Amino acid sequence: MMPVGATLSRWTMSYFGAALFFLLLAEGLLAAGAWAPSSNVAEPHALIIVHCITIGWLGLLMIGALLQFTPVLTGLSLPTGRLDLPCLAGSVAGLGLLLLGFHLIDAGSGAAGPVMVAASSVLLASLLSIGFVLSLGLWRGRAAHAASPLVMIGMACLAVTLALGALFAVTVSGLTEATGIIAFDTNAVPFHASFGLAGWMSFAAIGVSYKLLPMFLLSDDMKRSPFIRATGLLATGTLAVAMVSTIFAPVLGHRLFLFGSLLFQLPVAVYLADLFSTYRARRRKSLELNMAGSLPAFVLLGLSVPMLAIALASDAAPEVFTAIGYLFVFGWLTGFGLSQLLKIVPFLTWIEAFGPLLGRRPTPRLAELINGRRATAWLCIFYLAVIAAAAAIALGSDAAFHLAAIAQTFSTAALAIELALTRTLANVDPAAKSAPFQPPALFTAAKPQR
Repeated sequence: MMPVGATLSRWTMSYFGAALFFLLLAEGLLAAGAWAPSSNVAEPHALIIVHCITIGWLGLLMIGALLQFTPVLTGLSLPTGRLDLPCLAGSVAGLGLLLLGFHLIDAGSGAAGPVMVAASSVLLASLLSIGFVLSLGLWRGRAAHAASPLVMIGMACLAVTLALGALFAVTVSGLTEATGIIAFDTNAVPFHASFGLAGWMSFAAIGVSYKLLPMFLLSDDMKRSPFIRATGLLATGTLAVAMVSTIFAPVLGHRLFLFGSLLFQLPVAVYLADLFSTYRARRRKSLELNMAGSLPAFVLLGLSVPMLAIALASDAAPEVFTAIGYLFVFGWLTGFGLSQLLKIVPFLTWIEAFGPLLGRRPTPRLAELINGRRATAWLCIFYLAVIAAAAAIALGSDAAFHLAAIAQTFSTAALAIELALTRTLANVDPAAKSAPFQPPALFTAAKPQR
């Protein structure tokens, strides 16, 4: 994954910890009945859950991972690490304000508008700042590996997503009453979701995996990135044109949005085909926990994307779109993220704790840092719960969804505990932790020695 002795990102574990907190918060709210299939997804308490997942969980998870792996993708250090902690603090504070704003809207409070503007300002400053640092690093090292341009597509989509979110906040605050902007906001919600989930998160995940998955599988590099990059740019470009078109011709904008959604099938299909070829050519015949755990996520990606296109073409009922979105967000993005954390956290922990002792005395194997049997069981329960929850949404069953959400929350909490046990080296023989030995901190890596 990365050479022993390479510099560790000091705050990546902090980003991961905050991301897991917001994932558990969102799932806990679902388990507590804060949203049910019979409710509207546009209600304020539903938007609290949505933004806990999108900004809190998926956004912080991906930024934390990119802080560590952008230098691996490019072979170059990031321009600065000084913004890592302030941007994390700003993102958490901005998201907290945003959730408060939705609560105030639900309560009918006049303070909702100023709070939403403050939230949007803090989130814009924090996420755009750290996004700029990452983009600069990716641009400087864009020729080093095919993964960098794919991640840059994701970063561009992040900027569009944030801009749309800021526009929504301005409208909600009452700072503008222009009918054109209000009408645009009404039509722009699907673009906000598409640029965020399909553009930002999916292309960033595809890009990072283009470098890491062949390493995990001991296989040759994936080779079809030029096609994925070209079709990805075409799909996101079409979405951008569709978004602008909604200002002047909403019907045309809707048709272009449908066309862009169909185009998104191409990079996803080729990515999965490339991944399958890499899997078949692997030299590591026995799959590790993170790869075996990612297989259901790849299957759900391959199912949910064409299902969305079919639903759009057939003008399906709203609950069908919600169920497909649930599979995409929790089955693909969240399942893939949790599975990869089961590799990334032990690996970074091993490097920090035992890398300095390598060659000086026996060190534990990487697999000894995590209880793979328990983690596999929790992942299986998680995926089954996600599929059951999506089915309950499609069928409109509040009771079945509630039970599935409880199981999903429970399994996610168990996985978070497994990661904490890994980070604290609870599964490692005490003899391996004898002096000289420095245990890693739970949420930070040690400062690099100069």
